[in-house]
Amino acid sequence: MAKSNREHKLLVVMGILVLFIFSIAASCNRRHENGSVVAPYYGGVDGLVAEFQPIGKIKTGNMDEVWEDESFPVSIHLMNKGEYDLQPHDVRLEIKGIARSDFSGLNFEMDNSDKIEGVSEFMKDGGEEYIDFGDAHYNNLEGTYYDANLYIYFTYPYETYITIPQVCYKENLRDDSVCDVTATKQAFASGGPFQVGTVKERYIGQGRILLEIPIKNVGKGKAKAYDGDEFNAVYDEVYFQINDPDWECRSRGDPNVARITHPGGVRGNEEVIIYCTNDHLEKDALYTKAVTITLKYYYQDYIHHVVRIRKNPE
Repeated sequence: MAKSNREHKLLVVMGILVLFIFSIAASCNRRHENGSVVAPYYGGVDGLVAEFQPIGKIKTGNMDEVWEDESFPVSIHLMNKGEYDLQPHDVRLEIKGIARSDFSGLNFEMDNSDKIEGVSEFMKDGGEEYIDFGDAHYNNLEGTYYDANLYIYFTYPYETYITIPQVCYKENLRDDSVCDVTATKQAFASGGPFQVGTVKERYIGQGRILLEIPIKNVGKGKAKAYDGDEFNAVYDEVYFQINDPDWECRSRGDPNVARITHPGGVRGNEEVIIYCTNDHLEKDALYTKAVTITLKYYYQDYIHHVVRIRKNPE
């Protein structure tokens, strides 16, 4: 009887070990039961986010107020909520909305002194930095008050990575196994203000396949492809490149830059499609493979805050 109990316990332990091994194998496969792939990025629709720090003076409702003989601090908190690391001096910041001649004590242009890391396994909330523009003093009060409309514009380089994990490489159109060429494909984008829409794959001829990759600006900021370009009110531009030399990509005829137009200058849900073709399918190709496109751009956003400067009581 004792031997039987030992054998029973041994079988139970072995069964638990088998289940444990299978669970590890399933997790390493990184697929759901329905065959969909787990996102390779943390995701999110933000890049660099900024917010004003408290003025710390008089507070009336939602407005900060100071007396005319007081200085007030102008400081903001930068937080990197996307998945691209910003290096020291990458972020250019400028105070707008007030005349430089009206204020003393302010630095109107600043940059980041430290690296601001993106979201990662070890930095779940992303890196951050505080930017101090100095203590502002208004020099020209006339009347009972003046509302200082402080705008902080911040411009920074950023990248978004778009991965399509299961692109179907199939040379024989009549083969219905392994994968479907003519179908929508799962696609994932890294955290940032540019995101991916619904990706489609289809045949465009014998041994030729095409990917349609729509991208869009989901933030309120503007984007340009190159540092020397100007930001435009009615369109955004991004530089793109694919990680596989067998593919050639274009967007509206351009092999490197995609332009998203915004009628009336208002950012909404507008998309532009990047078309990528592969004319190099080997004979009897029958497999899936991941394809990644990198979007590179300069992004400009702003935050706004009002400080009321009041005349001293007599």
